[in-house]
Amino acid sequence: MRLCDVTLRAASRPSVDLSADVEQRVEAGRALDRLGVPLVGTGRPAAGDIERETTERLAADLSADVVPCCRATDDDVEAALAADPDAVEVVVPVSDARLEHRLGCSRDEAFDRASETVLRARESGVDVHLALADAFRAEVPAVAGAFGRFGCPIVLADTTGARTPPFVAGFLRTLADASADLTRAGVRFRDDLGCATANALVAAETGIDRVDASVGGLGERAGRAATEAVIVATESRGADAGVTAEETLPACRNVLRALGTSVDERAAVLGEAATALAVEEEAELDDPAAFEPFDPGAFGGRRRVVFGSRTDPEAARELLRRADREPTADAVDRLLERLAEAGPVELETAVELADEV
Repeated sequence: MRLCDVTLRAASRPSVDLSADVEQRVEAGRALDRLGVPLVGTGRPAAGDIERETTERLAADLSADVVPCCRATDDDVEAALAADPDAVEVVVPVSDARLEHRLGCSRDEAFDRASETVLRARESGVDVHLALADAFRAEVPAVAGAFGRFGCPIVLADTTGARTPPFVAGFLRTLADASADLTRAGVRFRDDLGCATANALVAAETGIDRVDASVGGLGERAGRAATEAVIVATESRGADAGVTAEETLPACRNVLRALGTSVDERAAVLGEAATALAVEEEAELDDPAAFEPFDPGAFGGRRRVVFGSRTDPEAARELLRRADREPTADAVDRLLERLAEAGPVELETAVELADEV
């Protein structure tokens, strides 16, 4: 599985409401490069100078392949090629609804336009990817037909965020049965139903080549699959996410910092609460890893062991022992009162409180 991070593409959409300039986007792109993602998706150069300059600078600077997107039109592909990228992603609708309301043409006509655009991009010497908008609401024969017609990597986009993991797994299996080569397929999911990351992980298990995701799930409406969650979930089940795993949390936080945004403290993986273990029982203090879904240290973070009003007497006794204090009943009661008043506090502070009672 190759990861394509599309944070910078998401950042270019007006509805995401980010005002990051070129310098900020370049800084974010460099953080993604330190993470080791093989593909970095940027915005549409035809849309404006910021997208064009960001693509130009990153393509010249990053080890990752920089992939801007374009519509299947002459102006769009020329603008993308002028930014001198490593590859170009041509976007074309494939579902009946999108063809009717976005292009007002038949699927054959849309694919003819896409073929001309793909040929023009190939003539320039860059790799070409084709993204099928609204693919998961299209009929399987229509999507399979694209695999037969186009010999390039094909990204299947759940443009409305309407699909769930069972549907995604079944759709991809049926697509493979229809002779579509999933080893050159990619997927991109929106999170409108809260399923984007789960959908991406299910799709990855089918043997597809590429998964698109963005840091913090950044994107339009409810966002996209989250880069950090895809990496951690993949690595935690013993598979290879194809990145430098120990850079995951630092790099993703640096991306958000560069773009001037952040995630909620309870966001999966990146949120402060996600790596905080609230100790209620002594067992959690003795072996924190037994109570965590992943080891933060393996992904460049740190475990925060915290104490507070729900800490139990056995855990308080252990804190007193660590402070070289006698764990008498009175000392335990006083420490529990202090923890309830001061909490949540981390281990070092909790031991200091134990030393003071």
